[in-house]
Amino acid sequence: MTPALTMLGTLGLAAWLRFSGAPTGGVFAFAQADVEMVAAVEVGRVASIEVDVGDEVAPGQVLVALDTGAIDAELAVARAEVERLRALIPAEHARLDLELEAGVEDLKLELAREVEEQRVASAEGQVLASEISRVKRLIEDKQASLDVLGSLDVQRAGIDAIATEKPRTIQLLRAQIAVAGERRKKLLQQASPETAKIEADLAMARRSAEQLEVLRAQQTLRASHGGRVSAVRKRPGDVAVPGDPIVEIANARGQVIACLPDHSVLHVEAGDTATLWARGGTGRPLTGRAVTVGAMVTQLPLRCWTDLNLPVWGREVTIALDHPVDLLAGQPFDVAFERSTTAPPARPAPGAPAAPVAKAAPAAAPPAGAADALRMTVPAALRQRTRFEPSGILPRPTEARYLLVSDDTGQKDEKDEGVPWLFAMSATGAVDPEPVPVNGVKELADIESITAGDGGDVYLLSSQGYSAKGKRKKARTALLRLKPDGRGFRVDAEAHLAELLDAAGPAALAQLGLPGGTRPLEIEGMAYRDGALYFGLKSPLDAEGNALIWKLGAPRALFEARGLENAGLSLWARARVDVELDGAPTPGGISDLCFLPDGSLAIASTPSTADGAAGSLFHVLRPEGGVLSPSLVRRFPGQKPEGISLALSPGKLIVVFDAGAEAPFFLEMPWQG
Repeated sequence: MTPALTMLGTLGLAAWLRFSGAPTGGVFAFAQADVEMVAAVEVGRVASIEVDVGDEVAPGQVLVALDTGAIDAELAVARAEVERLRALIPAEHARLDLELEAGVEDLKLELAREVEEQRVASAEGQVLASEISRVKRLIEDKQASLDVLGSLDVQRAGIDAIATEKPRTIQLLRAQIAVAGERRKKLLQQASPETAKIEADLAMARRSAEQLEVLRAQQTLRASHGGRVSAVRKRPGDVAVPGDPIVEIANARGQVIACLPDHSVLHVEAGDTATLWARGGTGRPLTGRAVTVGAMVTQLPLRCWTDLNLPVWGREVTIALDHPVDLLAGQPFDVAFERSTTAPPARPAPGAPAAPVAKAAPAAAPPAGAADALRMTVPAALRQRTRFEPSGILPRPTEARYLLVSDDTGQKDEKDEGVPWLFAMSATGAVDPEPVPVNGVKELADIESITAGDGGDVYLLSSQGYSAKGKRKKARTALLRLKPDGRGFRVDAEAHLAELLDAAGPAALAQLGLPGGTRPLEIEGMAYRDGALYFGLKSPLDAEGNALIWKLGAPRALFEARGLENAGLSLWARARVDVELDGAPTPGGISDLCFLPDGSLAIASTPSTADGAAGSLFHVLRPEGGVLSPSLVRRFPGQKPEGISLALSPGKLIVVFDAGAEAPFFLEMPWQG
């Protein structure tokens, strides 16, 4: 019996090894690894590599520094040229001022001579008139001849001619002096043709320096996503070629692929809850939900095969974990799906059939008004440091991330309230645990919008409105222009819009749609196009209930002159962007603006003055100013769409929602078609 029992035991063990992990039994799954290839965008030499294989990295962390020696030299020359041209402008102003002053002095001297000659001629005329009268009396008395009188008449005619012409000459000189004075005055207020050329050269030099700064920033390679360094392909001193990976990062955070065998392909649907047990591990199971289920039965990935010679067929199910954790790329799991809200089932035994499924509400449910939205992953460490309520979003394609602004930062009861921070988010919604610093300003308050200008410029705008306590401190009226500065930004220019509007006077405010002054003013939208900034007002609305859009034609002039006169601020357009609040139409104000690549305009709106959460998205096909005709794209009942921009995904628009104390949501949707 011993040989027979040994044979049966061997066959049983072989069968268990053959079928224990097969997808025909309990559902097999593995942690999906997204591999990020970090490469240079231009040919360069590797100066340093800041990570090694196995290191954990966070989004935005510096991985590789390329040599910037040649760029630094060009940048130094460009900056020196900027300073040279900048110094030429006041010098040219001073030279022209001296020329005009000298001209005015010459004219004044000439005027003084003419006035003096007029006085001399007038005196000579009076003396000559007396002499003529005396000679006439002598002629009458036969004591003088007519020849003497003729000579005196000739002299008198010459003096009369001078007396007649001098006032005209004097008037002309005075007019010339007035014109020269006006020219000198205008020279101090606006550019002359001579300085305009220097300013044009200065703008080109600045653009060259900005492009070099952007190019230099690209020589510092950062991680777009968090993960673990899986490979380092080059070493310091090696030449980096565009597209050739230098560092590879594997990220298996929070997403698992389940291999649903062909006999269970109809048992799982998107939205089903999933319970996962790590093979060979201990501890509590993980929970998640099925977010996508393969559209057809197909050959499963090689990772799901038990025998490399026997392909396995079925459907792939992508599982998003409720609470993303760091997983080992490729880590195996056993999975059970269910459709009823029950306690996690017991761990399935090897070879057991897949658990029956019953419908359950997805974990971390998206907002009711945007069922296809996804919740951002906000690290606990960041939540402890600051409030995070997104009010605007800006894509950074070269960095493979988004920048977000929050209307409140820091903690309300701490000393760091209003700390000048931006926030970075990956394309998948993972928020960087480390804020992005803004240097050069002490406080950011009620920042409602962010947009990109030319040459790497980034603009931030506060709401310009009053706080709940009825105060409007200076930090709430800021319009800032930022430049890249290391891993953050620095303030390059600053203006305070509400204060400038108050100084402009009632007539200017009425033309902008503010007949009652700036008290009701709230600006939440901002976009940039063709050198101009566009501001979308949340309030006030006009008499017909239209939201207002302003155009700032020359932002640089606003920052340099710190006034509205030459900046070209005007009421550009009006648009009706109502929302539905509790099922009733409610006047809407603009919460954000975004010009699309085809020249059209997307507008997000929320209630202008009413309390409550509601939102809409509109589209203007041809935004040419005046009264616009927006088309409703989508409503977001119960939600507040605070920021919109082009997404990192081609052809898509991204919308971010302020969820208060909860983790915010974001939504990608096509803007074409």
